[in-house]
Amino acid sequence: MPDIAATGKAAKPITAAEYSPDGKTLAVGRFGSVEIGDLTIPVEGKVNNLHFSSDGSKLIIATGITGLKGIATVNDIKTGEKILEIGEGYHRDILYDAEFSPDGKYIATTGYDRTIQLWDATSGKFIRRIEGHNGAIFDIAFSPDSTLIASASADETGKIWRVSDGERLDTLNQPEGEQFRIAFTPYGRYIVCTGGDKKIRLWR
Repeated sequence: MPDIAATGKAAKPITAAEYSPDGKTLAVGRFGSVEIGDLTIPVEGKVNNLHFSSDGSKLIIATGITGLKGIATVNDIKTGEKILEIGEGYHRDILYDAEFSPDGKYIATTGYDRTIQLWDATSGKFIRRIEGHNGAIFDIAFSPDSTLIASASADETGKIWRVSDGERLDTLNQPEGEQFRIAFTPYGRYIVCTGGDKKIRLWR
């Protein structure tokens, strides 16, 4: 096929976006970069998810190379400087999500390799590997008090894990399709999850 150039400047598709906690800053992820206003942060591979820290000073980016490695970078939102890079050598495939814990102590990463990895948010030191899903994990969420992690997976379940030791506390097995998003409600009383079965489920 002939190589036909675009007639004008074409922007790369947006693959992730997130507002800062104060609602004043928008981060936009594309293949190979994240844009924060006029600032562009180069990244390796597709940006699948990005999240601000609770104080809004840092941004964590979930990316990697399909079939090769998963990487999460933590960047300063004012300068774009890379503060931490974690995941390579621990995740065997691309990351779908990376999250700061609300208390700022931990980072959790997850992706196609079916594992959740827990890290020290200050040093980037690896803490533990959490396993139990039988499919890719598309989304994770910390509880408001940072003691639990919930996960949504291609194996048609959500699961709840204890942060302190990685123990699985429950499996939410009612869904009938891949689960793509999961979250705790603001006070931690409920978990909400949704996915390929076209339903939104709420658990106490």
